[in-house]
Amino acid sequence: MAMSTGGKIALGCGIAAVLGMIAMVVTIGFGAFWLKGKAEEMTGGLEGFTQKAEEIQEWESKANANPFRAPADGTIAEDRLLKFLDVRKEVFGVYGQHEAEIESFAARTKDEKDLSVSETLEGAGRLARLAADVRLAQMKGLAGVGMNEEEYRYIQMAVYQSAWASEVEKETGQMPADAMRQQMETMPDSAREAMEQMRESGAPGANAVTPEAMAEAMNQMTRTMGGAATAVDVPRANVELFRKHEAAIRKYAMHGLAMIGL
Repeated sequence: MAMSTGGKIALGCGIAAVLGMIAMVVTIGFGAFWLKGKAEEMTGGLEGFTQKAEEIQEWESKANANPFRAPADGTIAEDRLLKFLDVRKEVFGVYGQHEAEIESFAARTKDEKDLSVSETLEGAGRLARLAADVRLAQMKGLAGVGMNEEEYRYIQMAVYQSAWASEVEKETGQMPADAMRQQMETMPDSAREAMEQMRESGAPGANAVTPEAMAEAMNQMTRTMGGAATAVDVPRANVELFRKHEAAIRKYAMHGLAMIGL
């Protein structure tokens, strides 16, 4: 069954919201015909977006046909990380093609508190083109290396976690989870010593804390910290893999794109 124009436009991450905003502007209020023409001028026309959205869907289907099962131990295989980086490299190239025009627009409007209708449409058009081109490069890249979106996001998160764990270890000499578990081992003795000091100094309410209440509080804190330690337990192999390919990972980071789901 043929896809409607509206359905095609809605495809692609981040494109629908921008087009929705433009559609609202160009169809409401006085001067709608002028605004519609201006919007198409700034964005390259809705038909162009429709065609690109359809192309994105085709590549997306090919990419997501690849199976993925998260590794039980959370360890990322080096060959999969390298394929992830191949995709990031493709996206980085497309991002670079738009960088100059986006910076130029930002420089022209940085001191303006309120943008004109034309400037608003121009900014929305640039963002829409960037989102569409990046998404297309991303889906083509994933299909090309045989990776679906779920695996891509899984590796992306593992890379961020490994980067953080690597920095923590450099600063403290310990992996985050190991440091938390060490604190858990010494916490009961430290808490008892602190309570004794409070009793000896006559701190109000110190004598009212029973050993049973103290033990229950320690147990609760231990359970909480144990869960936190598990949450930040990054596989050592992932950190070592991150350090091996750190230069490429940082080069193709593009954190701003990750914030909008790209």
